[in-house]
Amino acid sequence: MATPSTVELERAWQARCQIGQFSPAILGLGTIRVMGRSGDATVQFPRIASLDALGELEPDEQYAVQAAQAIITQAQAERRAVFAVVPGQTPERVTAFHPDVESLMIVARIAGG
Repeated sequence: MATPSTVELERAWQARCQIGQFSPAILGLGTIRVMGRSGDATVQFPRIASLDALGELEPDEQYAVQAAQAIITQAQAERRAVFAVVPGQTPERVTAFHPDVESLMIVARIAGG
């Protein structure tokens, strides 16, 4: 069996989000909000208890977790702050991808002072 392409995995993940049918290891959907000059971009990912649960997910779900992790890693490489956001609580700065968090926010890098 051929390995699915990134485009196929992305398409399958988007379709899965539309129908809401996820693997049992998924706790729900998480959201990464990327703040930028042209507005906010939103990326959904499957929330899991830990990265150890990746093997229990379908290939498109694994792709979505790994894509979310890559977004956080790239933001940190660019020295952009990443926060775990819980409504009603002060945002908490995080230094690594947390696959169980419901909402992550990447803020624009502030230049000057």
